Amino acid sequence: MTHRPGDDSGVTLVEVAVAMTLTSIFMALFTTGLLQVFRVFGHDQAAAIAQEQVHVAFQRLDNQIRYAAGISAEGQVGPDWYVEFLTTYTGSPVCTQLRLTPGGQLQLRQWDQGDTPPTFTVLASGAGAGHPFTRHPVVVGSGIDFQRLSVDLSVSGGKDAGSREISVMFTALNTSPTTKSDTTCVEGRPST
Repeated sequence: MTHRPGDDSGVTLVEVAVAMTLTSIFMALFTTGLLQVFRVFGHDQAAAIAQEQVHVAFQRLDNQIRYAAGISAEGQVGPDWYVEFLTTYTGSPVCTQLRLTPGGQLQLRQWDQGDTPPTFTVLASGAGAGHPFTRHPVVVGSGIDFQRLSVDLSVSGGKDAGSREISVMFTALNTSPTTKSDTTCVEGRPST
């Protein structure tokens, strides 16, 4: 007589169906969770890229605005916001204009003062603000002897991506309490 270690009669069709149903439910939950992780990662990455663009643009602007001889009064023409500043350390006066468009582009253009302004180049995308540029004039007796420009932006990587607030104050070291520059380089602004 032979001894059998166990019954090898197999499984029933009902047991197979139950196992397949449980496996399908587990795979659906796992796939949904994995897709959510990738979606969140994608939004965060897009916001981080937009924020990095703005930081690089601000580093470039810091090098330029630091040596500005004057900053114009900020203004809005149509939906676009503008501010200009004048640099003279290169020998000839150079105008630089910043523009923030409703589409979220922070743009810049430069020209020799008195020439026709060229087209804009994009410094960063995904930026927005209610009032992005604010020029702070010198207030005599306040201890602040230089004009300053603050740039306040909300940076987002696109639809449904989180946004980050960025606020930077630039100081124009070549200005003084006697600097009058409300209309410096505004020939580049479109007329209203």
